[in-house]
Amino acid sequence: MDSMYLIGSIAAIDWQPFLLAAVAILSLVNGFSVLQNNLSDRPDLKIAPVQDDNWVWWSELKDPAGNPEIRRYILVGNLARSNIGRRPTSVVSTELCIRMRNLKPARSPLFDVPPPVIPVSNAGTATLPVLRDRKDGLGGQPLLQPGEMVSGIHCFLFGMYGGELWRPKIEDGIIHGVIEMIGTFGRSYKSKVDFHFMPFEQLETLFPDLQPFIIQSLDYEET
Repeated sequence: MDSMYLIGSIAAIDWQPFLLAAVAILSLVNGFSVLQNNLSDRPDLKIAPVQDDNWVWWSELKDPAGNPEIRRYILVGNLARSNIGRRPTSVVSTELCIRMRNLKPARSPLFDVPPPVIPVSNAGTATLPVLRDRKDGLGGQPLLQPGEMVSGIHCFLFGMYGGELWRPKIEDGIIHGVIEMIGTFGRSYKSKVDFHFMPFEQLETLFPDLQPFIIQSLDYEET
């Protein structure tokens, strides 16, 4: 008798709300799973020095005409671009952003610096590759595959004019910068990079014709 009463009570329960709730929960779980896969299944670009802080420098070119208000800065590094994501992407543009003493930002695109020539033990000299945002034969940008790393010299130039506040913000001889790479479909990837001071005369020993290259690139009129 009790068993029949229990079966009847269970049969009398309206299970539809419970089934609808279960379907809604399963849909939410499935939706979150799809969203997580979409967020993780995409490219992710990073840029960092190839060897810790080696070959990541900045220097100032004094104005040849002696104008103290005209200043030209070069920030150069042997940097590696890495795709640590799951899909290939291209690098459409690369820019470096630094802060000035007045806390305003200053930005520079990549410049095509003459390749540096370095001495190699028992092998004479070697020319290091220069990375730039170059196009492939189809008019697009070459793809950076998942797990792939491409390294080379990155060069950024800044021309500043004015008083002391219109100088880069420098802390213990270091200029802190943020390199932003724009990938496929306009997605932005940012990485922090620190540039250490090197005297211009020393930097000139590595990069041929550095002074005329900077002056011509920044296109200042000499007075």
